[in-house]
Amino acid sequence: MITKSKIHEVENATVKDRDGASVGKVAQVFPSDADGSAAFVSVATGLLGGHSVLVPVEDATFDGTDLHVGYAKSAIKGAPSPGAGNTLTVTEADAARKHFGLSPAGKATGDMGDPHENLDQAGTGPAGADDTEGAGTTPPV
Repeated sequence: MITKSKIHEVENATVKDRDGASVGKVAQVFPSDADGSAAFVSVATGLLGGHSVLVPVEDATFDGTDLHVGYAKSAIKGAPSPGAGNTLTVTEADAARKHFGLSPAGKATGDMGDPHENLDQAGTGPAGADDTEGAGTTPPV
């Protein structure tokens, strides 16, 4: 996680994919509304950084020079572009999250992808209804 106090350090950092390949440079950091930590970055890619893509960075790490994200270079290169301006719309954020296989903002699902999982009260529902039971099994139909 890139905390609010570290956001300025990430600006212009080189973005590395999950295999350590260079993807581009951070063009802009978009903080989360919840705590101000970095939620997305736009990454300038392509020849001379002429194309920008939007990448979620909730799980990214920064080593002081490079921003390491958990996605393949091919997935990053094909990500949606951010809109114009210095703000990120919910639609733009959700499009990027969907591209990377993440749940839309505010629609968290558990490890089994079951929208009925009770993520806040583990162990209180029927078997398979929370993250503590049925892990690694096929979700209920």
